Order: sequence, then C-alpha cells, then structure tokens
Amino acid sequence: MKIKIAVMMCAALGLPGVIFGQHHAPPATPSAEPSITGDWVIHFQAGHESVSGSLHLQADGERLAGTVETGHTGPGTVENGKWSKQKLEATLVFKKHESVVLEGELKSNGTLAGNYTTEGRTETWQAERKSATALNSSSGVYAQYEALIGTWDVTAPDGGPSFAVQRFTWGPGHSYIWYAGSFIGPGGKEDPHFEGMLVWNGVHKNLDMLLTMDLKSGRAQEQGTFNVAPDGTIVREITGVFSEGVAPIGEAKVGPDGMSKHFRQTYRPDGTDKFLTSVMRETNDGSWVATFPGSEKLVMKRRKTSG
Repeated sequence: MKIKIAVMMCAALGLPGVIFGQHHAPPATPSAEPSITGDWVIHFQAGHESVSGSLHLQADGERLAGTVETGHTGPGTVENGKWSKQKLEATLVFKKHESVVLEGELKSNGTLAGNYTTEGRTETWQAERKSATALNSSSGVYAQYEALIGTWDVTAPDGGPSFAVQRFTWGPGHSYIWYAGSFIGPGGKEDPHFEGMLVWNGVHKNLDMLLTMDLKSGRAQEQGTFNVAPDGTIVREITGVFSEGVAPIGEAKVGPDGMSKHFRQTYRPDGTDKFLTSVMRETNDGSWVATFPGSEKLVMKRRKTSG
C-alpha cells in the first residue's frame, strides 16, 4: 500500500514512477577540466630571491602551449606542454637562457604551483592569474605590495610597547611608494632612522629601493630591492653603504675607505593587519645573524587610524 501511494504521488507531481530500492541514478557526467588558459603572473624562487614575469597559457585538450617572459630570461615559449587532471608539465624554451623544465598543479585557491629545473638545480615556482585591469591601473604594478601601505608598530613577538614604527605611503598617482622608519624613544618620541623611495622596475619586475639613513648627516644609504616570494613573503634585499665615521648597528665605526654590508628583511603576512618580520645581517663568513638582539623574530601591527 505504501509503495502504491508513492507511485501515485510521483505521477501526480509529473515525476517518473519509482519503486524504492529499484531506482538507479544515471551515471554522473564527469565535470569539465578547469581551464588554465589565460594570462598569469609567474614567480620563480631563485635562492633567496624571487624572479617574476608574465606567463600566457593556451590549453587545447591535454595539449598546452603559450609564451613566457621574465627580466632574467627574456622572452620564451611553452613547448611540449601537457595539461591533465589539474597537473601540468612543460618546457620553457628561451633564446638567451637555458631551458626550464616546469611541473606543477592547479591549487584549490586558483593558483598554479610546483617545481622547476634549470642549470642543474630544482626550485619552486608559483603563478596567479593576472587581473584584467591590474597592470593598467595606476597602482597595478604595485598591487602585490599594497598590503604594506600604512603605518606599522614594531614589537617583540610577546607584545609590549612598540620600539619602532615603519610607514609605507603612496606617492602622487600611486607612482611610487614612500618608505620611512623610526625608532621610538622614551615618552614615545620618534627618532627617524631612514626614509626614501620604492620604485617599480619594469625589466626585473620588482621594486628598486633607495633610502637615506643617518638622517642627521646623510652619510649612509640603503639600496636594494623588494621581491615577493612564491609563498607570499615580501623580501627586502639590502646593501648598506656607510661613510667614514658612521657606526652601523652591530659594527665599529667605519674607516676612511667606507664600507658596505648585506642585510635582509622579510615580511610574512599573518592574518589581517599583521606581518611577522625579521631583520638579519650577513657576517664576513657568509652566515646570517640578527641585526640587533631579537630582530630575527619581530611583529608588525597596523596602527589604527583615530576617528
């Protein structure tokens, strides 16, 4: 009786008559392979630096072709490419650089990532889709650094009062980034430490940096680059150039020939309005140590605007 009622209800609703236990659903139609055709921004991790460039992919079934270009390799083509089950294999062929063997996969967040091999070494790469308007807007080339814009209080990992402040602000028309840092003394008074410009380099696809330090005399500078590593960490590679009589942090006063030293600062996003940062200096034997006590593990928190 219950089965008969169920069949009658299905008929009344315009549904096919189904007897429970005897219904077989039609086989599921396989979902279409996600397309990776389009323009991407690719980042090759090379040691402690990241080399970025443009990547255009064209998938036709399992066949994958396209073009690639970075400031380091120059233009190239995607050859012997294969795209299947959200994984890719290809060889990037350049006129002025050794070929790069690429393998990777499409991640759940929509990015591509994997390993590449060239010149006898294997390292990692990552790519994200290029926004249709990103490189045409006034701040587009700076988009991957935009998270730094603001005023940041620097503290030890366990909190406590801020001992430094860093500021990243837009230049006119978002044409460059102004960068400044100060130490905070007794009573919260700021002691300016450096300031200068971060400017987009269209060949190397990074930010070039030139800062003046020792703001009382102008006898020291920092030059270098800002790059974004595949994991999203922003890396500031620094060469400090010091004149006679200047005493760099952790060093004696510089002699008459001047001195240059290699430093590195990293900014790793940690949620909203927070970065984990480290400031390291390279020693004469090539090892890395904290630039000042505790600088290998610091926290930057965005200062809230009043009102």
